[in-house]
Amino acid sequence: MTEDTMEDWLVVDGYNMIGAWPELRRLKAFDLSAARDRLIDILNEYAVYSGKRVVLVFDAHQVAGGMGRDTIDNVLVLFTEKGEPADECIERLVGELRQPHRRRLFVATSDYAEQRIVFGR
Repeated sequence: MTEDTMEDWLVVDGYNMIGAWPELRRLKAFDLSAARDRLIDILNEYAVYSGKRVVLVFDAHQVAGGMGRDTIDNVLVLFTEKGEPADECIERLVGELRQPHRRRLFVATSDYAEQRIVFGR
């Protein structure tokens, strides 16, 4: 498989991104659900533009009902299991996506410790 045929995947730490992005942070102050929806819209546009597969991970503790999975337009949205931080889910997901297929993985988070762990994988 050549580098041209590798799949590009972007895995995003949802609440981390909302907290780091000024527009989304302001929206979150009034309506967390609206901030999540706006992030999904932004990432959908990015997926269409870039051709990357996008996975958005949210901690379940902020959502009634806990774990869930849904594809919204071009974004796979995952809510972790109750008690599972998004970081753990992202680490597991990166490990799963790496093997056995050749994929180029990108992770969007401002959590430095998470960056180091994912980079090590």
